[in-house]
Amino acid sequence: MASEIKSLSRNLPSPWIENDEFDWNCITKDAILAFIRKNTIIYYQDDIVDYVYLVKRGRVCLSALSSCGKEKSFFIAEKGCLFGELSAIDNNPNSCTAVAVTDSYIYQIPKDVFISELQSNNELCFKILKLLVKKSRLIMTQIKQLSFNDSIYKVYYALIHLINQYSSPSSKNYKLTIKFTHQEMANLTGLSRVRVSQILSDLISDGIIEKKDGYLIVKDLEPIINYVLEKN
Repeated sequence: MASEIKSLSRNLPSPWIENDEFDWNCITKDAILAFIRKNTIIYYQDDIVDYVYLVKRGRVCLSALSSCGKEKSFFIAEKGCLFGELSAIDNNPNSCTAVAVTDSYIYQIPKDVFISELQSNNELCFKILKLLVKKSRLIMTQIKQLSFNDSIYKVYYALIHLINQYSSPSSKNYKLTIKFTHQEMANLTGLSRVRVSQILSDLISDGIIEKKDGYLIVKDLEPIINYVLEKN
């Protein structure tokens, strides 16, 4: 079952983006390392800021608000994930709001330093391209989900990535090592909080998952994987 999770996760881009394999020292060596408390706004949608940001530790949610106040989360920037780079490259305002969802340490890299290094460092250029490709594939997957997939698929898809990246597996189940609210899941999947709650409640009623001390435990992963494979 673990191999099936990893296989699915490779084929379906995760909204939790991390890049442990990247060494960003060329742009972080002289950067400010700021401690950002949970729920702090780093910048707002349409803000013009002086920095590009890199997560050293923690998690940052990138989301957009509609004119009527509806929120859509695009991805969670994890350790080693850069964000705010598009604004530095095209000199336009940021298209998302960035908020720390846990206490986080974030590098603040001046835009002029970032651009200067980008123009002279081929290795950095390739790293940025790989990261942009990962984000582009994720956005394409989200567009396809919004267009073609049902609400159950969207929640199951998110659960599979949570299990792959943040679970402590035992012989009987998978216990998530991070907490998430139904509203956070709703923002990420584009669903209402009520619908997410309903889907998770159905999984609990069917004995597939349970919650203990605020953490989700997946007791039977097979129905979740089979559903995603069938609808993929």
